[in-house]
Amino acid sequence: MNTSGLKKRTTIRIISYIIATVAVLAIWGTTQTVKAVNYARELSVAHQRTVASLASYIDSLENDLRKMQYANTSTMTSGLSLSLCKASAGAKNCLSELNAGETQLSTLNKFLTQASDFVQSVNKKVSNGQKLSDKDHEQLKQLYEYAANLSEQISYMEEVMYSGSIDFEDTVSTLSKITDMGDLSLSYSNAMTDAEKSFADYPTLIYDGPFADNIIKKESAFLKDKEEISSAEAKKLASLFSGIEENKLIESESEKGRIEAFVFYYEGTTVAVTKKGGYLLYLLSDKFSGETKIKEEEAVGIAKKYLQKHGFDSMTDSYFFDNDGICTINFAYTHEDVICYSDLIKVSVSLDKGEIVSVDCTGYLMNHTSRSIPDNTITEEKAKSNISSTLTVKSSQTAFIPMEDGSEIFAYEFLCSDKSGNDVLVYIDAETGNEADIKILLYSDGGTLTR
Repeated sequence: MNTSGLKKRTTIRIISYIIATVAVLAIWGTTQTVKAVNYARELSVAHQRTVASLASYIDSLENDLRKMQYANTSTMTSGLSLSLCKASAGAKNCLSELNAGETQLSTLNKFLTQASDFVQSVNKKVSNGQKLSDKDHEQLKQLYEYAANLSEQISYMEEVMYSGSIDFEDTVSTLSKITDMGDLSLSYSNAMTDAEKSFADYPTLIYDGPFADNIIKKESAFLKDKEEISSAEAKKLASLFSGIEENKLIESESEKGRIEAFVFYYEGTTVAVTKKGGYLLYLLSDKFSGETKIKEEEAVGIAKKYLQKHGFDSMTDSYFFDNDGICTINFAYTHEDVICYSDLIKVSVSLDKGEIVSVDCTGYLMNHTSRSIPDNTITEEKAKSNISSTLTVKSSQTAFIPMEDGSEIFAYEFLCSDKSGNDVLVYIDAETGNEADIKILLYSDGGTLTR
């Protein structure tokens, strides 16, 4: 028997086994490393998502607290209370996910609880027909100011986290530091924390405001009975809407969805014309603005003339915003001095050459219809009496405003200012006298927005 050959084969087998084992372990180790990296990445994304949600909830809570200072009827206070309680609960859930190790975010949890409980006590008082005291208003202001400061800091922290400058542990540590606010010393009924936590039956009349173009009916009220046009007819209309010669326009894939449209394009400009009726749905251009040469007021005039030229009459400009030399103006249909905010058209004008760079008629085409003013409405003076004593009315007008369920109500719109000079829009239901909505006006160099 050749023992040396046997030993040699045995040695080779052992070496092969060792090599195979090392290879398997290497592959396993690489796989585990990849899994660990992927897990860490997924965890990081989850943490970022949680911080983003927290920032959103705190921002919502801040907005509700600010409006609560101006609310004066049980309908509005109950709606804001419900919204704020939801934001508070959502923020607490985020904090429970962020809470790691020995770090306790108890101070922020305390603030969220106090804000929720105090607002509920305010709502109970208003629902019982009581007026809020100066102390109540002062405490609401105190809560709002802290929420505003907190929202700003968390938003900044979110930006820094996304940039990779701080990790998850640093995020939680930072949160625990910026929430050191001391004792708010709020006075509210402890019974509210137990027996009256449920707000399931409270009505909510919160909507997206005067520019509620995202509150759109399932079917176009304006186009449903209109006759369909041909592609050739649409092309001629697209030329009129865009100012581009008809033979240069190229037909693209049709627009689907709630409003079907023929779509044409030429050198960075896209025009959509509705298949029913042949109305402009939208116009989009990739043109940018150079040096500003015209004022916003001139841009409003240019936009209004464009709408009148193409059959959109009785449109009133409400607010505009200037961004990078492009002025975007919101127009709403007006009938007998009553603004119909759902019938919205947005027009953008370049401030260098005064050119129309975009038009969006979706809100108008989806919602425009004939309306009638209700018979049994309260007087403007009666509606005005339901506005909070913390506000001073500067002007008023009537409007049809969209509600969350897609319906509309006829309301008095009051432009008011608070003691600090901040402007607020208050909407009073002209039939019930209840506050239908409150909007904060935000001014900047670019224009005016609402919140």
